[in-house]
Amino acid sequence: MIYRLAGEADLPTLAQMRWDFRSEFKPPDAMSEVEFLPGCLDFLRQSLASGMWAFWIAEDEGQIIAHAFLQIVPKMPDLYHFERGFGYVTNVYTRPEYRNKGVGAQLMEHLQAWALERSLEFLILWPSKRAVPFYIRAGYHPAERVMERRLQED
Repeated sequence: MIYRLAGEADLPTLAQMRWDFRSEFKPPDAMSEVEFLPGCLDFLRQSLASGMWAFWIAEDEGQIIAHAFLQIVPKMPDLYHFERGFGYVTNVYTRPEYRNKGVGAQLMEHLQAWALERSLEFLILWPSKRAVPFYIRAGYHPAERVMERRLQED
């Protein structure tokens, strides 16, 4: 198993996997795969080029089997740090046939180590209810200081 950062050549596969991930519970009024893939690929290309996103992947025998995305969110300078930030973890997905084998846990360890090397202050995410135990095992816990104001419902 290889854990690594994704590059430009990986983006079409990541766009397809995003479709696979989100279409597991696809509502009937969602857009089609043909509509979705070009826009998603464009988003991934722009995100990678910005340097503000890192796409971690797990690869088995040349095939991407899992991924986790991290957006770096810069913080305003304070009197102690200029280059502080935090990370937003999203799009964590493992292909169904590879689930419950430790792939996701290892992938998260690599992502978290990379974030620590870049001095990110903390990581946040919004898990589904069924994913909460996975994230607790990875060291996450409910936030006590975050507040939210919903502007739109999904």
